[in-house]
Amino acid sequence: MADDGMLLNFELGSEPLKTQVKYKGGRWRDRKRAERSANLRHPRPSSDRQQNDDGFRSTKRQRVHGDPSASYSSYRPGSRPDRSGHDAAANDGSTQHKSDPTAKGSRQVISRLFSFNPAQTTETANQEEWKAPQPTNAPLSSVANFGSLTLSTRLVDALAKMNLERPTAIQQKVIPHLLSSSGDAFVQAETGSGKTFSYLLPMLHRVLMLSSQGDGKQIHRDSGIFAIIVSPTRELAKQTHAVLEQLIKPFPWLVSSALTGGESKKAEKARIRKGVNFLVATPGRLADHIDNTKALDMGTVRWLILDEGDRLMDLGFEKDLQKTISALNKVSIVKTTGAGTSLESLPERRVTVLCSATMKMNVQKLGEMSLADATFLAAENSDDDGKINEDVVHKAPAQLHQTYIVVPSKLRLVTLTSYLKSVFSRRGRTMKAVVFMSCADTVDFHYEMLRNPNETDLPASAPTDKELIEKTVSKAAYITSPASPNVILHRMHGSLSQPIRTATLKSFSACKSPSLLITTDVSSRGLDIPSVELVIEYDPAFSFADHIHRVGRTARAGRSGDATLFLLPGSEEGYIELLKSSSPPSSQSYDNILRTGLMGKLEFPVETSATSADGQSYHDKAEALQLHFEQRLLQDTKRLELARNGFKSHIRAYATHIREERVHFDITQLHLGHVAKSFGLRDPPGGIGAGIDRKANKKKGPANSKDRHVSCKDDDTLSVAVDQKPARDSIRQKSMLLMSNTADEFNIG
Repeated sequence: MADDGMLLNFELGSEPLKTQVKYKGGRWRDRKRAERSANLRHPRPSSDRQQNDDGFRSTKRQRVHGDPSASYSSYRPGSRPDRSGHDAAANDGSTQHKSDPTAKGSRQVISRLFSFNPAQTTETANQEEWKAPQPTNAPLSSVANFGSLTLSTRLVDALAKMNLERPTAIQQKVIPHLLSSSGDAFVQAETGSGKTFSYLLPMLHRVLMLSSQGDGKQIHRDSGIFAIIVSPTRELAKQTHAVLEQLIKPFPWLVSSALTGGESKKAEKARIRKGVNFLVATPGRLADHIDNTKALDMGTVRWLILDEGDRLMDLGFEKDLQKTISALNKVSIVKTTGAGTSLESLPERRVTVLCSATMKMNVQKLGEMSLADATFLAAENSDDDGKINEDVVHKAPAQLHQTYIVVPSKLRLVTLTSYLKSVFSRRGRTMKAVVFMSCADTVDFHYEMLRNPNETDLPASAPTDKELIEKTVSKAAYITSPASPNVILHRMHGSLSQPIRTATLKSFSACKSPSLLITTDVSSRGLDIPSVELVIEYDPAFSFADHIHRVGRTARAGRSGDATLFLLPGSEEGYIELLKSSSPPSSQSYDNILRTGLMGKLEFPVETSATSADGQSYHDKAEALQLHFEQRLLQDTKRLELARNGFKSHIRAYATHIREERVHFDITQLHLGHVAKSFGLRDPPGGIGAGIDRKANKKKGPANSKDRHVSCKDDDTLSVAVDQKPARDSIRQKSMLLMSNTADEFNIG
């Protein structure tokens, strides 16, 4: 046979031949286990194994051997290939880090905080140093004192003891009108301008005129109710009552009382029977007493004050207000008291004063329901005095410095912590700060994460309040510094009982140490808390009007203040244009905030495997801080549940922005995995809209039983069949249900 020139050369090597065995039958788990055992008995060459490991398993997050919770025993900031197969750290020079030498032999990685984040679309211009302009809500320097407004001398003396000497612009307009006129009034002014004193002072002056000698011989507590003041929230009602108590302190024959939900109805009835001259009430409790308290005689009522009219309507109190107005209209006006004292110095008719910061449609509806030939009174000069100007745009005080930070979702938690740490690191710069969040579950989570679990001593407080504030006041961790070694943390929202809310607010107001209040919109209206220098809107307000009231907790009565708003890259950046309609805002870079806040050493109150060294960059420290938060949640099931509930409530609340501003807050643009990182979670939990879907199915009834299979059986599974629809469609469906069913829940806080 002729040679065709082909030569076959087989090199078998020195190792024995190993036959390939293919396992059949049984369960696939048993087959895999048998294959793994065979591979362990006959291991592959190290070069092949290394090549396979690097090529296939480098993209996976591996669990620690023997740890079912998948917590990391060591941390090595590794790189992660992007969808194109390239290394993400190589593409982003700012995210390259050196491997931790202690992690040798371990392949534990975490998702990178500084990779795969959406880019900011708005350009950040070079901002000049902000200089505070002339305050717009400060007392007028052109007016000598309150005595120039023809107020009672004893009232002027009482104001002097409260360090109030000159009126503000709105007080100069409202007080003379209510002193001389018996007509209704619509009062509009910016936050912190003194609207409460503008209607309290003329009422007290005219009531004091009934006692010619001022010795209390003619007017007493049983002379009747002269004024009813309606406030939208319990906190605002109690604050107004406290101010009124200070004013009438020199006049012991005058008595005021507060009627609010959460208090003893029996005790309130007893005070009404004994005699009250001024009532400060919330709408629901006042309507309750009108129906059920026979001792409530409104024949002597001359003033009805509707404070924060826009909020009264937003919270759904229209029926209660209608009941109060109808009850007053049905009662004829009494000219003399039961003891025969003449009431001639009081207005001859009932005067209604509507106070509102905005001119929304529901406020105009309330005005049509309660006012008759009202005079429009505003601090700003208008061309047509006495007419309501619908074009007036409510603005924040001019001396309020507003800034915004565009922060990706993954970095929100560490940026907030860094920002608070840098704020309290300047000695004497900030004493009190308020952080507003969208819902109660979010407040509870952040309070629990930022408080120091090792500190049990509460700040000095009244003995009766210590039991009430035990779970709402604590010493803070993470945000302390050598300049502020003790920062007192407070939390407040509408789900807490009224005594706890009152005690917490009292503790925050009286605290002498640097302190932080984490709260919902329940604290956004009318509260005058001393020494608040900073307001942080961690979650944007549900409407621009709510934003104005939030930032109005600082920069009050002519004092300066700062307000910071957190925004996400993308559609939320369009909200900046709304801010410019109030006052030109400045921008801050989250990189600068992280660099400043993480400059010093990080001290963790709970020991985890995540550590931070002095020589690390602020990127490394930020990732170590994030990893520490995540490991704390894995170690504590209670905090883990708080994080999950906070995430779910945050997503639900995100869908409740008003229709006009919803274009800036598109729930379908949220990256749920990144949002989960802001709650210290490694994966987004399910069950976001479980309760909403159950409500919707219940309303539909048995006729739609064919769709019932999409409802959620437990809180850990999505209520919409994700395998049948894309995730974005399911989120859009949930957002529509949230908008129609639960907007009021989150607005109430």
